[in-house]
Amino acid sequence: MSSQYYHEALRSFNKVIQIAPDFAEGWNKRATLFYLAGQYDRSIHDIKRALVLEPRHFGALSGLGLIFIERNNFAGALVAFREALALNPHLTRIRRYVDRLEERQRRVDEENAI
Repeated sequence: MSSQYYHEALRSFNKVIQIAPDFAEGWNKRATLFYLAGQYDRSIHDIKRALVLEPRHFGALSGLGLIFIERNNFAGALVAFREALALNPHLTRIRRYVDRLEERQRRVDEENAI
């Protein structure tokens, strides 16, 4: 994403949040922008706000899981993805992440048992 588009998008999402601070999707969209820019702490902050406003926001939970993967917090990712799937079982990409993370956990458990 170019710097120009990032700053335009950020201004737009900031304005949405300013006008409608109780609109969860405004926070989630800005969280997505921060995620795409690699600003994970800022993204997590906005995801948390979106989830306070709308605890069933499976998109925000999915985004949180993706950040956890980027940070090698695979257990946290699995929790976030499972919560997202509990809310919307039709998230095929998230289902694939859960399958891979569960397989990874099985391998780790097997290695630790030896």
